[in-house]
Amino acid sequence: MNDLFSIAEAAQKLAISAWTIRAHLRRGAIKPVRVGRRVLIPRKELERLANEGLPSLSHNTAKTERLSGAVSERSL
Repeated sequence: MNDLFSIAEAAQKLAISAWTIRAHLRRGAIKPVRVGRRVLIPRKELERLANEGLPSLSHNTAKTERLSGAVSERSL
């Protein structure tokens, strides 16, 4: 039984895109195992994600508010 999954396999099992998996890997929400240059996701991590879900990838609202405030100040 294979206990490590590629990004594509993990995405298929979780019914999300490989891009979403990579984004969560960059943010540290998914803990991978590295074998050489390969990035693999353990079965236990997939089970945790299936049970707990993934955090939102939406942007930081404080940063968005600062940027929108700066734009509106310039337009005055």
